[in-house]
Amino acid sequence: MYFRYAYFIMRILLAAIDHNMHLFRKPKVKKDGGAAAHRKFSKRTDRYHAEVVKEDKKYSYFPYMAARMLLTRKEFQGSFSGPLDVDEFDPKQIAPTLGMKEPPPTEELMKGPSRFSMKPKHNEEK
Repeated sequence: MYFRYAYFIMRILLAAIDHNMHLFRKPKVKKDGGAAAHRKFSKRTDRYHAEVVKEDKKYSYFPYMAARMLLTRKEFQGSFSGPLDVDEFDPKQIAPTLGMKEPPPTEELMKGPSRFSMKPKHNEEK
């Protein structure tokens, strides 16, 4: 799945916030008072082991984030449909192609030899 660079960074930041906010969850408690756990199989060790189940996630930070987004939108001057600022760290600003050089026209490439039309060289005489 492809995301533009800005959305990619946004998803990474949201994942980091989620991870940090839920990092120190306590173990889930069963009805009898013990810690809830489940078994998990490890392909590396070829064995089962017990893993403690943590409390369900609580998204208490979400209302604050939503309020900040709405406040930022309310105070925004300008148009959302206008041109965006160019991010100097956007990979497309570094190089538009993987080859780090201007690609030749497709028509020109179609005239040249194809790797599929070449015969293998393993039967050549020495």
